Amino acid sequence: MRMCLLGGGGYFGQNLTQQLQKEGHFVVILDLSFPKFEGMDLDSLKMKKIKGSVLDPRSLDEALQDCDACFHLAGYGMSGGASLEKEKIMLINVKGTEMALNHCVQNGVSRFVFASSIGVIFGDKEVHNIDESAPYLTTFMNPYCESKMIAEKKVLAMNGKGNMRTTALRFRGIYGPGEPRTTLRTVDMCMKGYIVATFEKSQPCLTQYSSMKNSAYAMRLAEEVLRKDESPAAGSPYNIVDDGPPVEAFPFFHPIMDAIQIKPPKIRVPYSLVLFAAWIMELIYIYFKVEPILTRFEVNLMALTNTYNIEKAKKELGYAPTENHDLTETIVFVKNWYKQRAIEDAKEHLDKDQQRFKVMIGAMAVLWSFYHYFFLI
Repeated sequence: MRMCLLGGGGYFGQNLTQQLQKEGHFVVILDLSFPKFEGMDLDSLKMKKIKGSVLDPRSLDEALQDCDACFHLAGYGMSGGASLEKEKIMLINVKGTEMALNHCVQNGVSRFVFASSIGVIFGDKEVHNIDESAPYLTTFMNPYCESKMIAEKKVLAMNGKGNMRTTALRFRGIYGPGEPRTTLRTVDMCMKGYIVATFEKSQPCLTQYSSMKNSAYAMRLAEEVLRKDESPAAGSPYNIVDDGPPVEAFPFFHPIMDAIQIKPPKIRVPYSLVLFAAWIMELIYIYFKVEPILTRFEVNLMALTNTYNIEKAKKELGYAPTENHDLTETIVFVKNWYKQRAIEDAKEHLDKDQQRFKVMIGAMAVLWSFYHYFFLI
């Protein structure tokens, strides 16, 4: 079959492409760039790369022509300061999804699998084993989560239009060897000395992450189930995280810290202080474009218990995740990456980064004291 991956040039898309090619499919990838990832073995004879945007009708039609299914991975603003850029986020994540859906119908694509986020149901309150029957949030920590909610609704509402069936998979903290947004960002923050304390509000703070292998596997399963008449996946969302007991949000990454010879933090600071600091950093980004160390949503992901029920995915998709919360391959990659990285270059920037970090923390402490004195007393 011929599969289209919109926004498939990144880490997730290339992993999914690898799995689809092993199943014998031809893959068309539409993206703005196609970075190389170590260990990614793709068959160039079984794929076509198109450089373009989901906002460009011609690029969409070229990518979707004669395709049986579409995997929509394209998005903007998943983390950091980018998650606060509302206008750009809504344009790419909402308008882009609308255009993708409409052009799929026009090109006769029969199956549409959307990569969504647990941010549509988790925000500023604990959730325990939450399933797909939970209502969407009505207020959001950032525009990215709001955009994913709007886009997911549109995807599911398009089920049955033309001959197209649609579904949405909700992921949380995708990790794996070479994964840039969760894994390597964590490594980078550790090396810059940012991880100096924990700040859990929930004790313990439990969560589930989504491994790259299981995430790509779930996308492939969803497309296969959509082929069935009376498919249970048609018009339905699914939580996709690793199986087994939940893990503690911070300690899960301790083996990675050990791999780069960084000691896990022993200091614990108040959740309210870190949340307040994140709010200030968000404001600084909005007005001065200084990248925040953490956003409020990222703080809550690490400080509030958030666990997810995957029984629906198991029953209806046949989702049977393996190597759950297993960092073995990731640690091997991180060790090699750490050795190959120019340590001298890292040290050159380390002092400046740590100094900036300490100044920001000091400023946050002063502002918190001011806020506490004048508004909370």
